[in-house]
Amino acid sequence: MINAIAELGQFNQGQDSNSKLDIWLEDSYHQKNYPHLLLIEFIKNEKGKWQFSGVSYREHSAQLKGKLLYKRGSSRGSDKTPTCKVAKGIESSFQQKIVNWFSGASSKDFLNDKERLFIQEISNVITEKSLVIKELLVEKQNTLSKGGVVLSCTFNQGGNDFFVGEKTFFSKFIIEESKADYMYSKTFNKYSCAKNKVCSICQKNQEEVYGYFTSLKFYTVDKPGMVSGGFQQDKSWKNYPVCLNCALNIEKGIQVIEAKLDFQFYGLKYYFIPKLLLRQNKEDIINDILNLEMRKEQKVNAKLKKRITNDEGEILEYATNYNNQIAFTLLFYDKPQKVVFRILASIEELLPSTLSKLFNAKDYVDNAFAFMKKDNQPLFNFNFGFLRTFFPNNKVEGNFNKAFLEMVQKIFSSSYISYSYLLKHYMKHLRYSFVHDQFFWHDTIKGFILLNFLRKLHLLDSSTRKENMDIQFFTTFSITSKNEFEEKVQLFFRSFDSFFSQDSHKAIFLLGVLTQFLLNVQKRERQATPFRSRLKGLKMDSRDIATLLPQLIEKLEQYRANYYTSLEELISKHLLSAGDYRQWNIAVDEMNYIFALGMNLSKHFKIQSEIKENKNE
Repeated sequence: MINAIAELGQFNQGQDSNSKLDIWLEDSYHQKNYPHLLLIEFIKNEKGKWQFSGVSYREHSAQLKGKLLYKRGSSRGSDKTPTCKVAKGIESSFQQKIVNWFSGASSKDFLNDKERLFIQEISNVITEKSLVIKELLVEKQNTLSKGGVVLSCTFNQGGNDFFVGEKTFFSKFIIEESKADYMYSKTFNKYSCAKNKVCSICQKNQEEVYGYFTSLKFYTVDKPGMVSGGFQQDKSWKNYPVCLNCALNIEKGIQVIEAKLDFQFYGLKYYFIPKLLLRQNKEDIINDILNLEMRKEQKVNAKLKKRITNDEGEILEYATNYNNQIAFTLLFYDKPQKVVFRILASIEELLPSTLSKLFNAKDYVDNAFAFMKKDNQPLFNFNFGFLRTFFPNNKVEGNFNKAFLEMVQKIFSSSYISYSYLLKHYMKHLRYSFVHDQFFWHDTIKGFILLNFLRKLHLLDSSTRKENMDIQFFTTFSITSKNEFEEKVQLFFRSFDSFFSQDSHKAIFLLGVLTQFLLNVQKRERQATPFRSRLKGLKMDSRDIATLLPQLIEKLEQYRANYYTSLEELISKHLLSAGDYRQWNIAVDEMNYIFALGMNLSKHFKIQSEIKENKNE
């Protein structure tokens, strides 16, 4: 993965020194969050001495990045150059980030005598005029509208103004100190570098390699497993030696990924990291992947786009076009702070052919359930939100991010998934909705579609798994008369025969259908559904379910609403074939899910001619 990031960075950066410097720089404009720029001005007088000339205001913009030369330093110390963002107060920022920078910068050993003298002269002027500068800064800031302030310096020499970035020696503080960060740790007060050693990224013998390269913030040298030779941090270069060019490539690669390959995934974030397997058409493929205009166009036409996640800029479907010329890593992460990066999950070596299988399975279940429509439009289009429904992150049900990502990893890596584990989560979610009398029809169907999606991919590990996954694709599913009732019901069971392989499964499902018919009658007649209490919060065992039929018939007769004799006869038939309920050998979660599925698909099992007759009565 790290090599893939370096390769991406190498492709996207030039070889000139200005390009490399730009990699280390940060944009102080920060997406328009710092629209104001205050400049402390210095001028060289006729005697050749530097003096303070005032404080000026300028509108900030991203185009000033190279001129301001901003790079964040220590939170308690100064930044890399005399350009800073104003934090708590402009006076304290001036003292900590400007005054202190000039007072300490002249001691750097990479400066020549002329450069050192310049810094000392400016430092003397600032110290002498410190109070005046502070007063002017506060006065200017008070006139500004809402928004952050950036503080920097300009130098007028011979009638020309120069920003920090236009005085070339200031770039040494970026280059040399950034390099120093790769080889020196302030935490351990130790250096870790070596001469003429092999870089772990490019695999070439390099003049110098470093041991403290930690721009990938998940890599550290203070934990077991991260340090070769025990906890001798000065030997950490042996564990992960990186040369300067590769370090720059990784830095640039990270910037590219954060800017163009950062996506949302149901409350989580992931990086989409490409790795080319073949060298042919390399430039075209990477340009294609980074082409945001293409995905923006797809975002506008979101209804026409085939997505499997909730990110409108999703790249996964588009990535199926590359015929295994490339592999991908999905790096799920959490970044609670700028300096903290936590890997939550990593799916590596993901091929376009694997992604194609996922989208083919999506097409399969979308077509299989196309008979469920509203206003002539399909009610369901599969995506990973179906899985997220049963592995949520909310205050009521809890945080199941870890379990959700484990399931996502299994699906993308084609690993078996426990059928019973999945149903356990299904029923935990559905029982809560059922007990609190919440609408749970939609979620029940989503669970069924997800099971079919996983079965199409052959990922469910239960003994009920079948290789035959042929489903008849309906344009409609409707039972018009008693004469075709059993035929249509058996058609439904055959279409989903992986789930209804036993008569006990069929009987449980149809009992759920009949139970919902009774609840509908009770709701109409009494504005209540007292029979729900007999369903034990969807925790029924086989005895509870097997003995429901006579209770349901009795209640329907009491309401003079027993219109469902065809259904009752078919239930009896399957109960008899299923045999002794004590021998069913079906888990409670599975039984109750099948029962709930029957309840929530019940409207599709009404005989249309009887509906008309009942309305007339």
